[in-house]
Amino acid sequence: MAKKINETAPYNFEVTDHYKSHEYLIKEGYSRGKDVTYDTLSHFEVKKRNVFDILEIREKLLVKELLPIKYQRMSTNTFAFFRGTADVMNYDLTNGYNSGIDAIICGDAHLANFGFYSSPERQLLFDVNDFDESRVSYWEYDLKRFLVSALLIADSQNLPKEDTEVFLKKAVEVYKEALKNIANLPSIERMLFPNTVENIVQTFGNESDESTQKLLKKAVKKAVHKNSNSAVEKFTEIDDKGKRKFIENSPVTKHISKTDYLAMVAGYEQYVNNLSSNIKLYLSQCRVIDIVRHSVGVGSVGTLCFLMLLQNNDGSYLVLQIKEALPITDGHEVYANKDQQGLNIVNCQKILQSASDPFLGNFKTDNKYYYVRQFRDMKGSIKLDKLDWDSFRGYVDVCIILLARAHSQSPSFPMIIGYLESQDWMADAFVTYSKNYRKQVLNDYKDFLKRLEDE
Repeated sequence: MAKKINETAPYNFEVTDHYKSHEYLIKEGYSRGKDVTYDTLSHFEVKKRNVFDILEIREKLLVKELLPIKYQRMSTNTFAFFRGTADVMNYDLTNGYNSGIDAIICGDAHLANFGFYSSPERQLLFDVNDFDESRVSYWEYDLKRFLVSALLIADSQNLPKEDTEVFLKKAVEVYKEALKNIANLPSIERMLFPNTVENIVQTFGNESDESTQKLLKKAVKKAVHKNSNSAVEKFTEIDDKGKRKFIENSPVTKHISKTDYLAMVAGYEQYVNNLSSNIKLYLSQCRVIDIVRHSVGVGSVGTLCFLMLLQNNDGSYLVLQIKEALPITDGHEVYANKDQQGLNIVNCQKILQSASDPFLGNFKTDNKYYYVRQFRDMKGSIKLDKLDWDSFRGYVDVCIILLARAHSQSPSFPMIIGYLESQDWMADAFVTYSKNYRKQVLNDYKDFLKRLEDE
């Protein structure tokens, strides 16, 4: 019988025993892969539907005032729509075939959810950087969402369709080979291997052309200059009383009521008490001087999100982002992580990333769960709308290797290796599924735009 870990942790595996050997788990995964047919793995039936019927479960949890902004951002293009509809794909995935192999997954592993950020040692890292949907679930959910996003980006960049599909089959093989290589590392190296920019450049840049190098250098330069100082310059001003405060830009950036302000401060105090001693001591020298509600991204618009401005005794500033940790939905109901979702997100992020923000933490206030992190601290991303054929391939390879590294933190990951090695058509089946699902995204997007116009 499988041993169970702490019930409050996000890594409670039912299907595998933490103490079984890699060899045993690879054979178990191989056996499961042998039981599936190509048609089962590749199948997705495209359908006509009202996508709002699926989205409404999540919408009930969002700030109604911000929904028009969310829809406007989602309507920009097909990929923006895809970014804003993680719940829709989750609905489709949970109503289809699964491998039965659990792992800690990102839950929203599309190409825009990889980026630069700072390690505690102020090194620039590149890794998965979105964990709102992270949980224990089936590993292939991440792989399928990743591949669909790659197809959509390739479409938007007018990259050759057949060549892209052939390349993505090779990318699935890259994912498998990365897992195999990681399995040969000592376990401590597997956990601590740093995704530094130097390592990424070696993977992303050695064989790349000049345009790829230029794109990478520009992204790195921009990320390095993003910090609390730049956030203060961009988002704050000095008022007529000489006090620094956030710039009002309603409804995107909006000051909150006194009641909400006090609730956030109380939550912040709870958050500080649960941090490591060094960060706790640093924050003891800071005071909260302003808080605003601030909307970010595409999929996150409508989620309660705040910026908190703190001033240190030396006069310097720190900006923290406080984001509501919503439960995960499958289009039918709220079904995962109803309680302690803030803690779940923090735990999953620390597991899936090679290193994480030292200010990462969580709290609960007014029966809502939140997680906290630094705002814009050396954060950056590759401009996906600037990718050409060479840089697209390099970027996809880097990101899928990082996805493999994230999945390798789960004790069940050798089962994924066995599963993928069980049939020589596995990569083709995953890409065929993704091609079918791309058609569904296009259908949903057209219906979404039409319904917005008809309102």
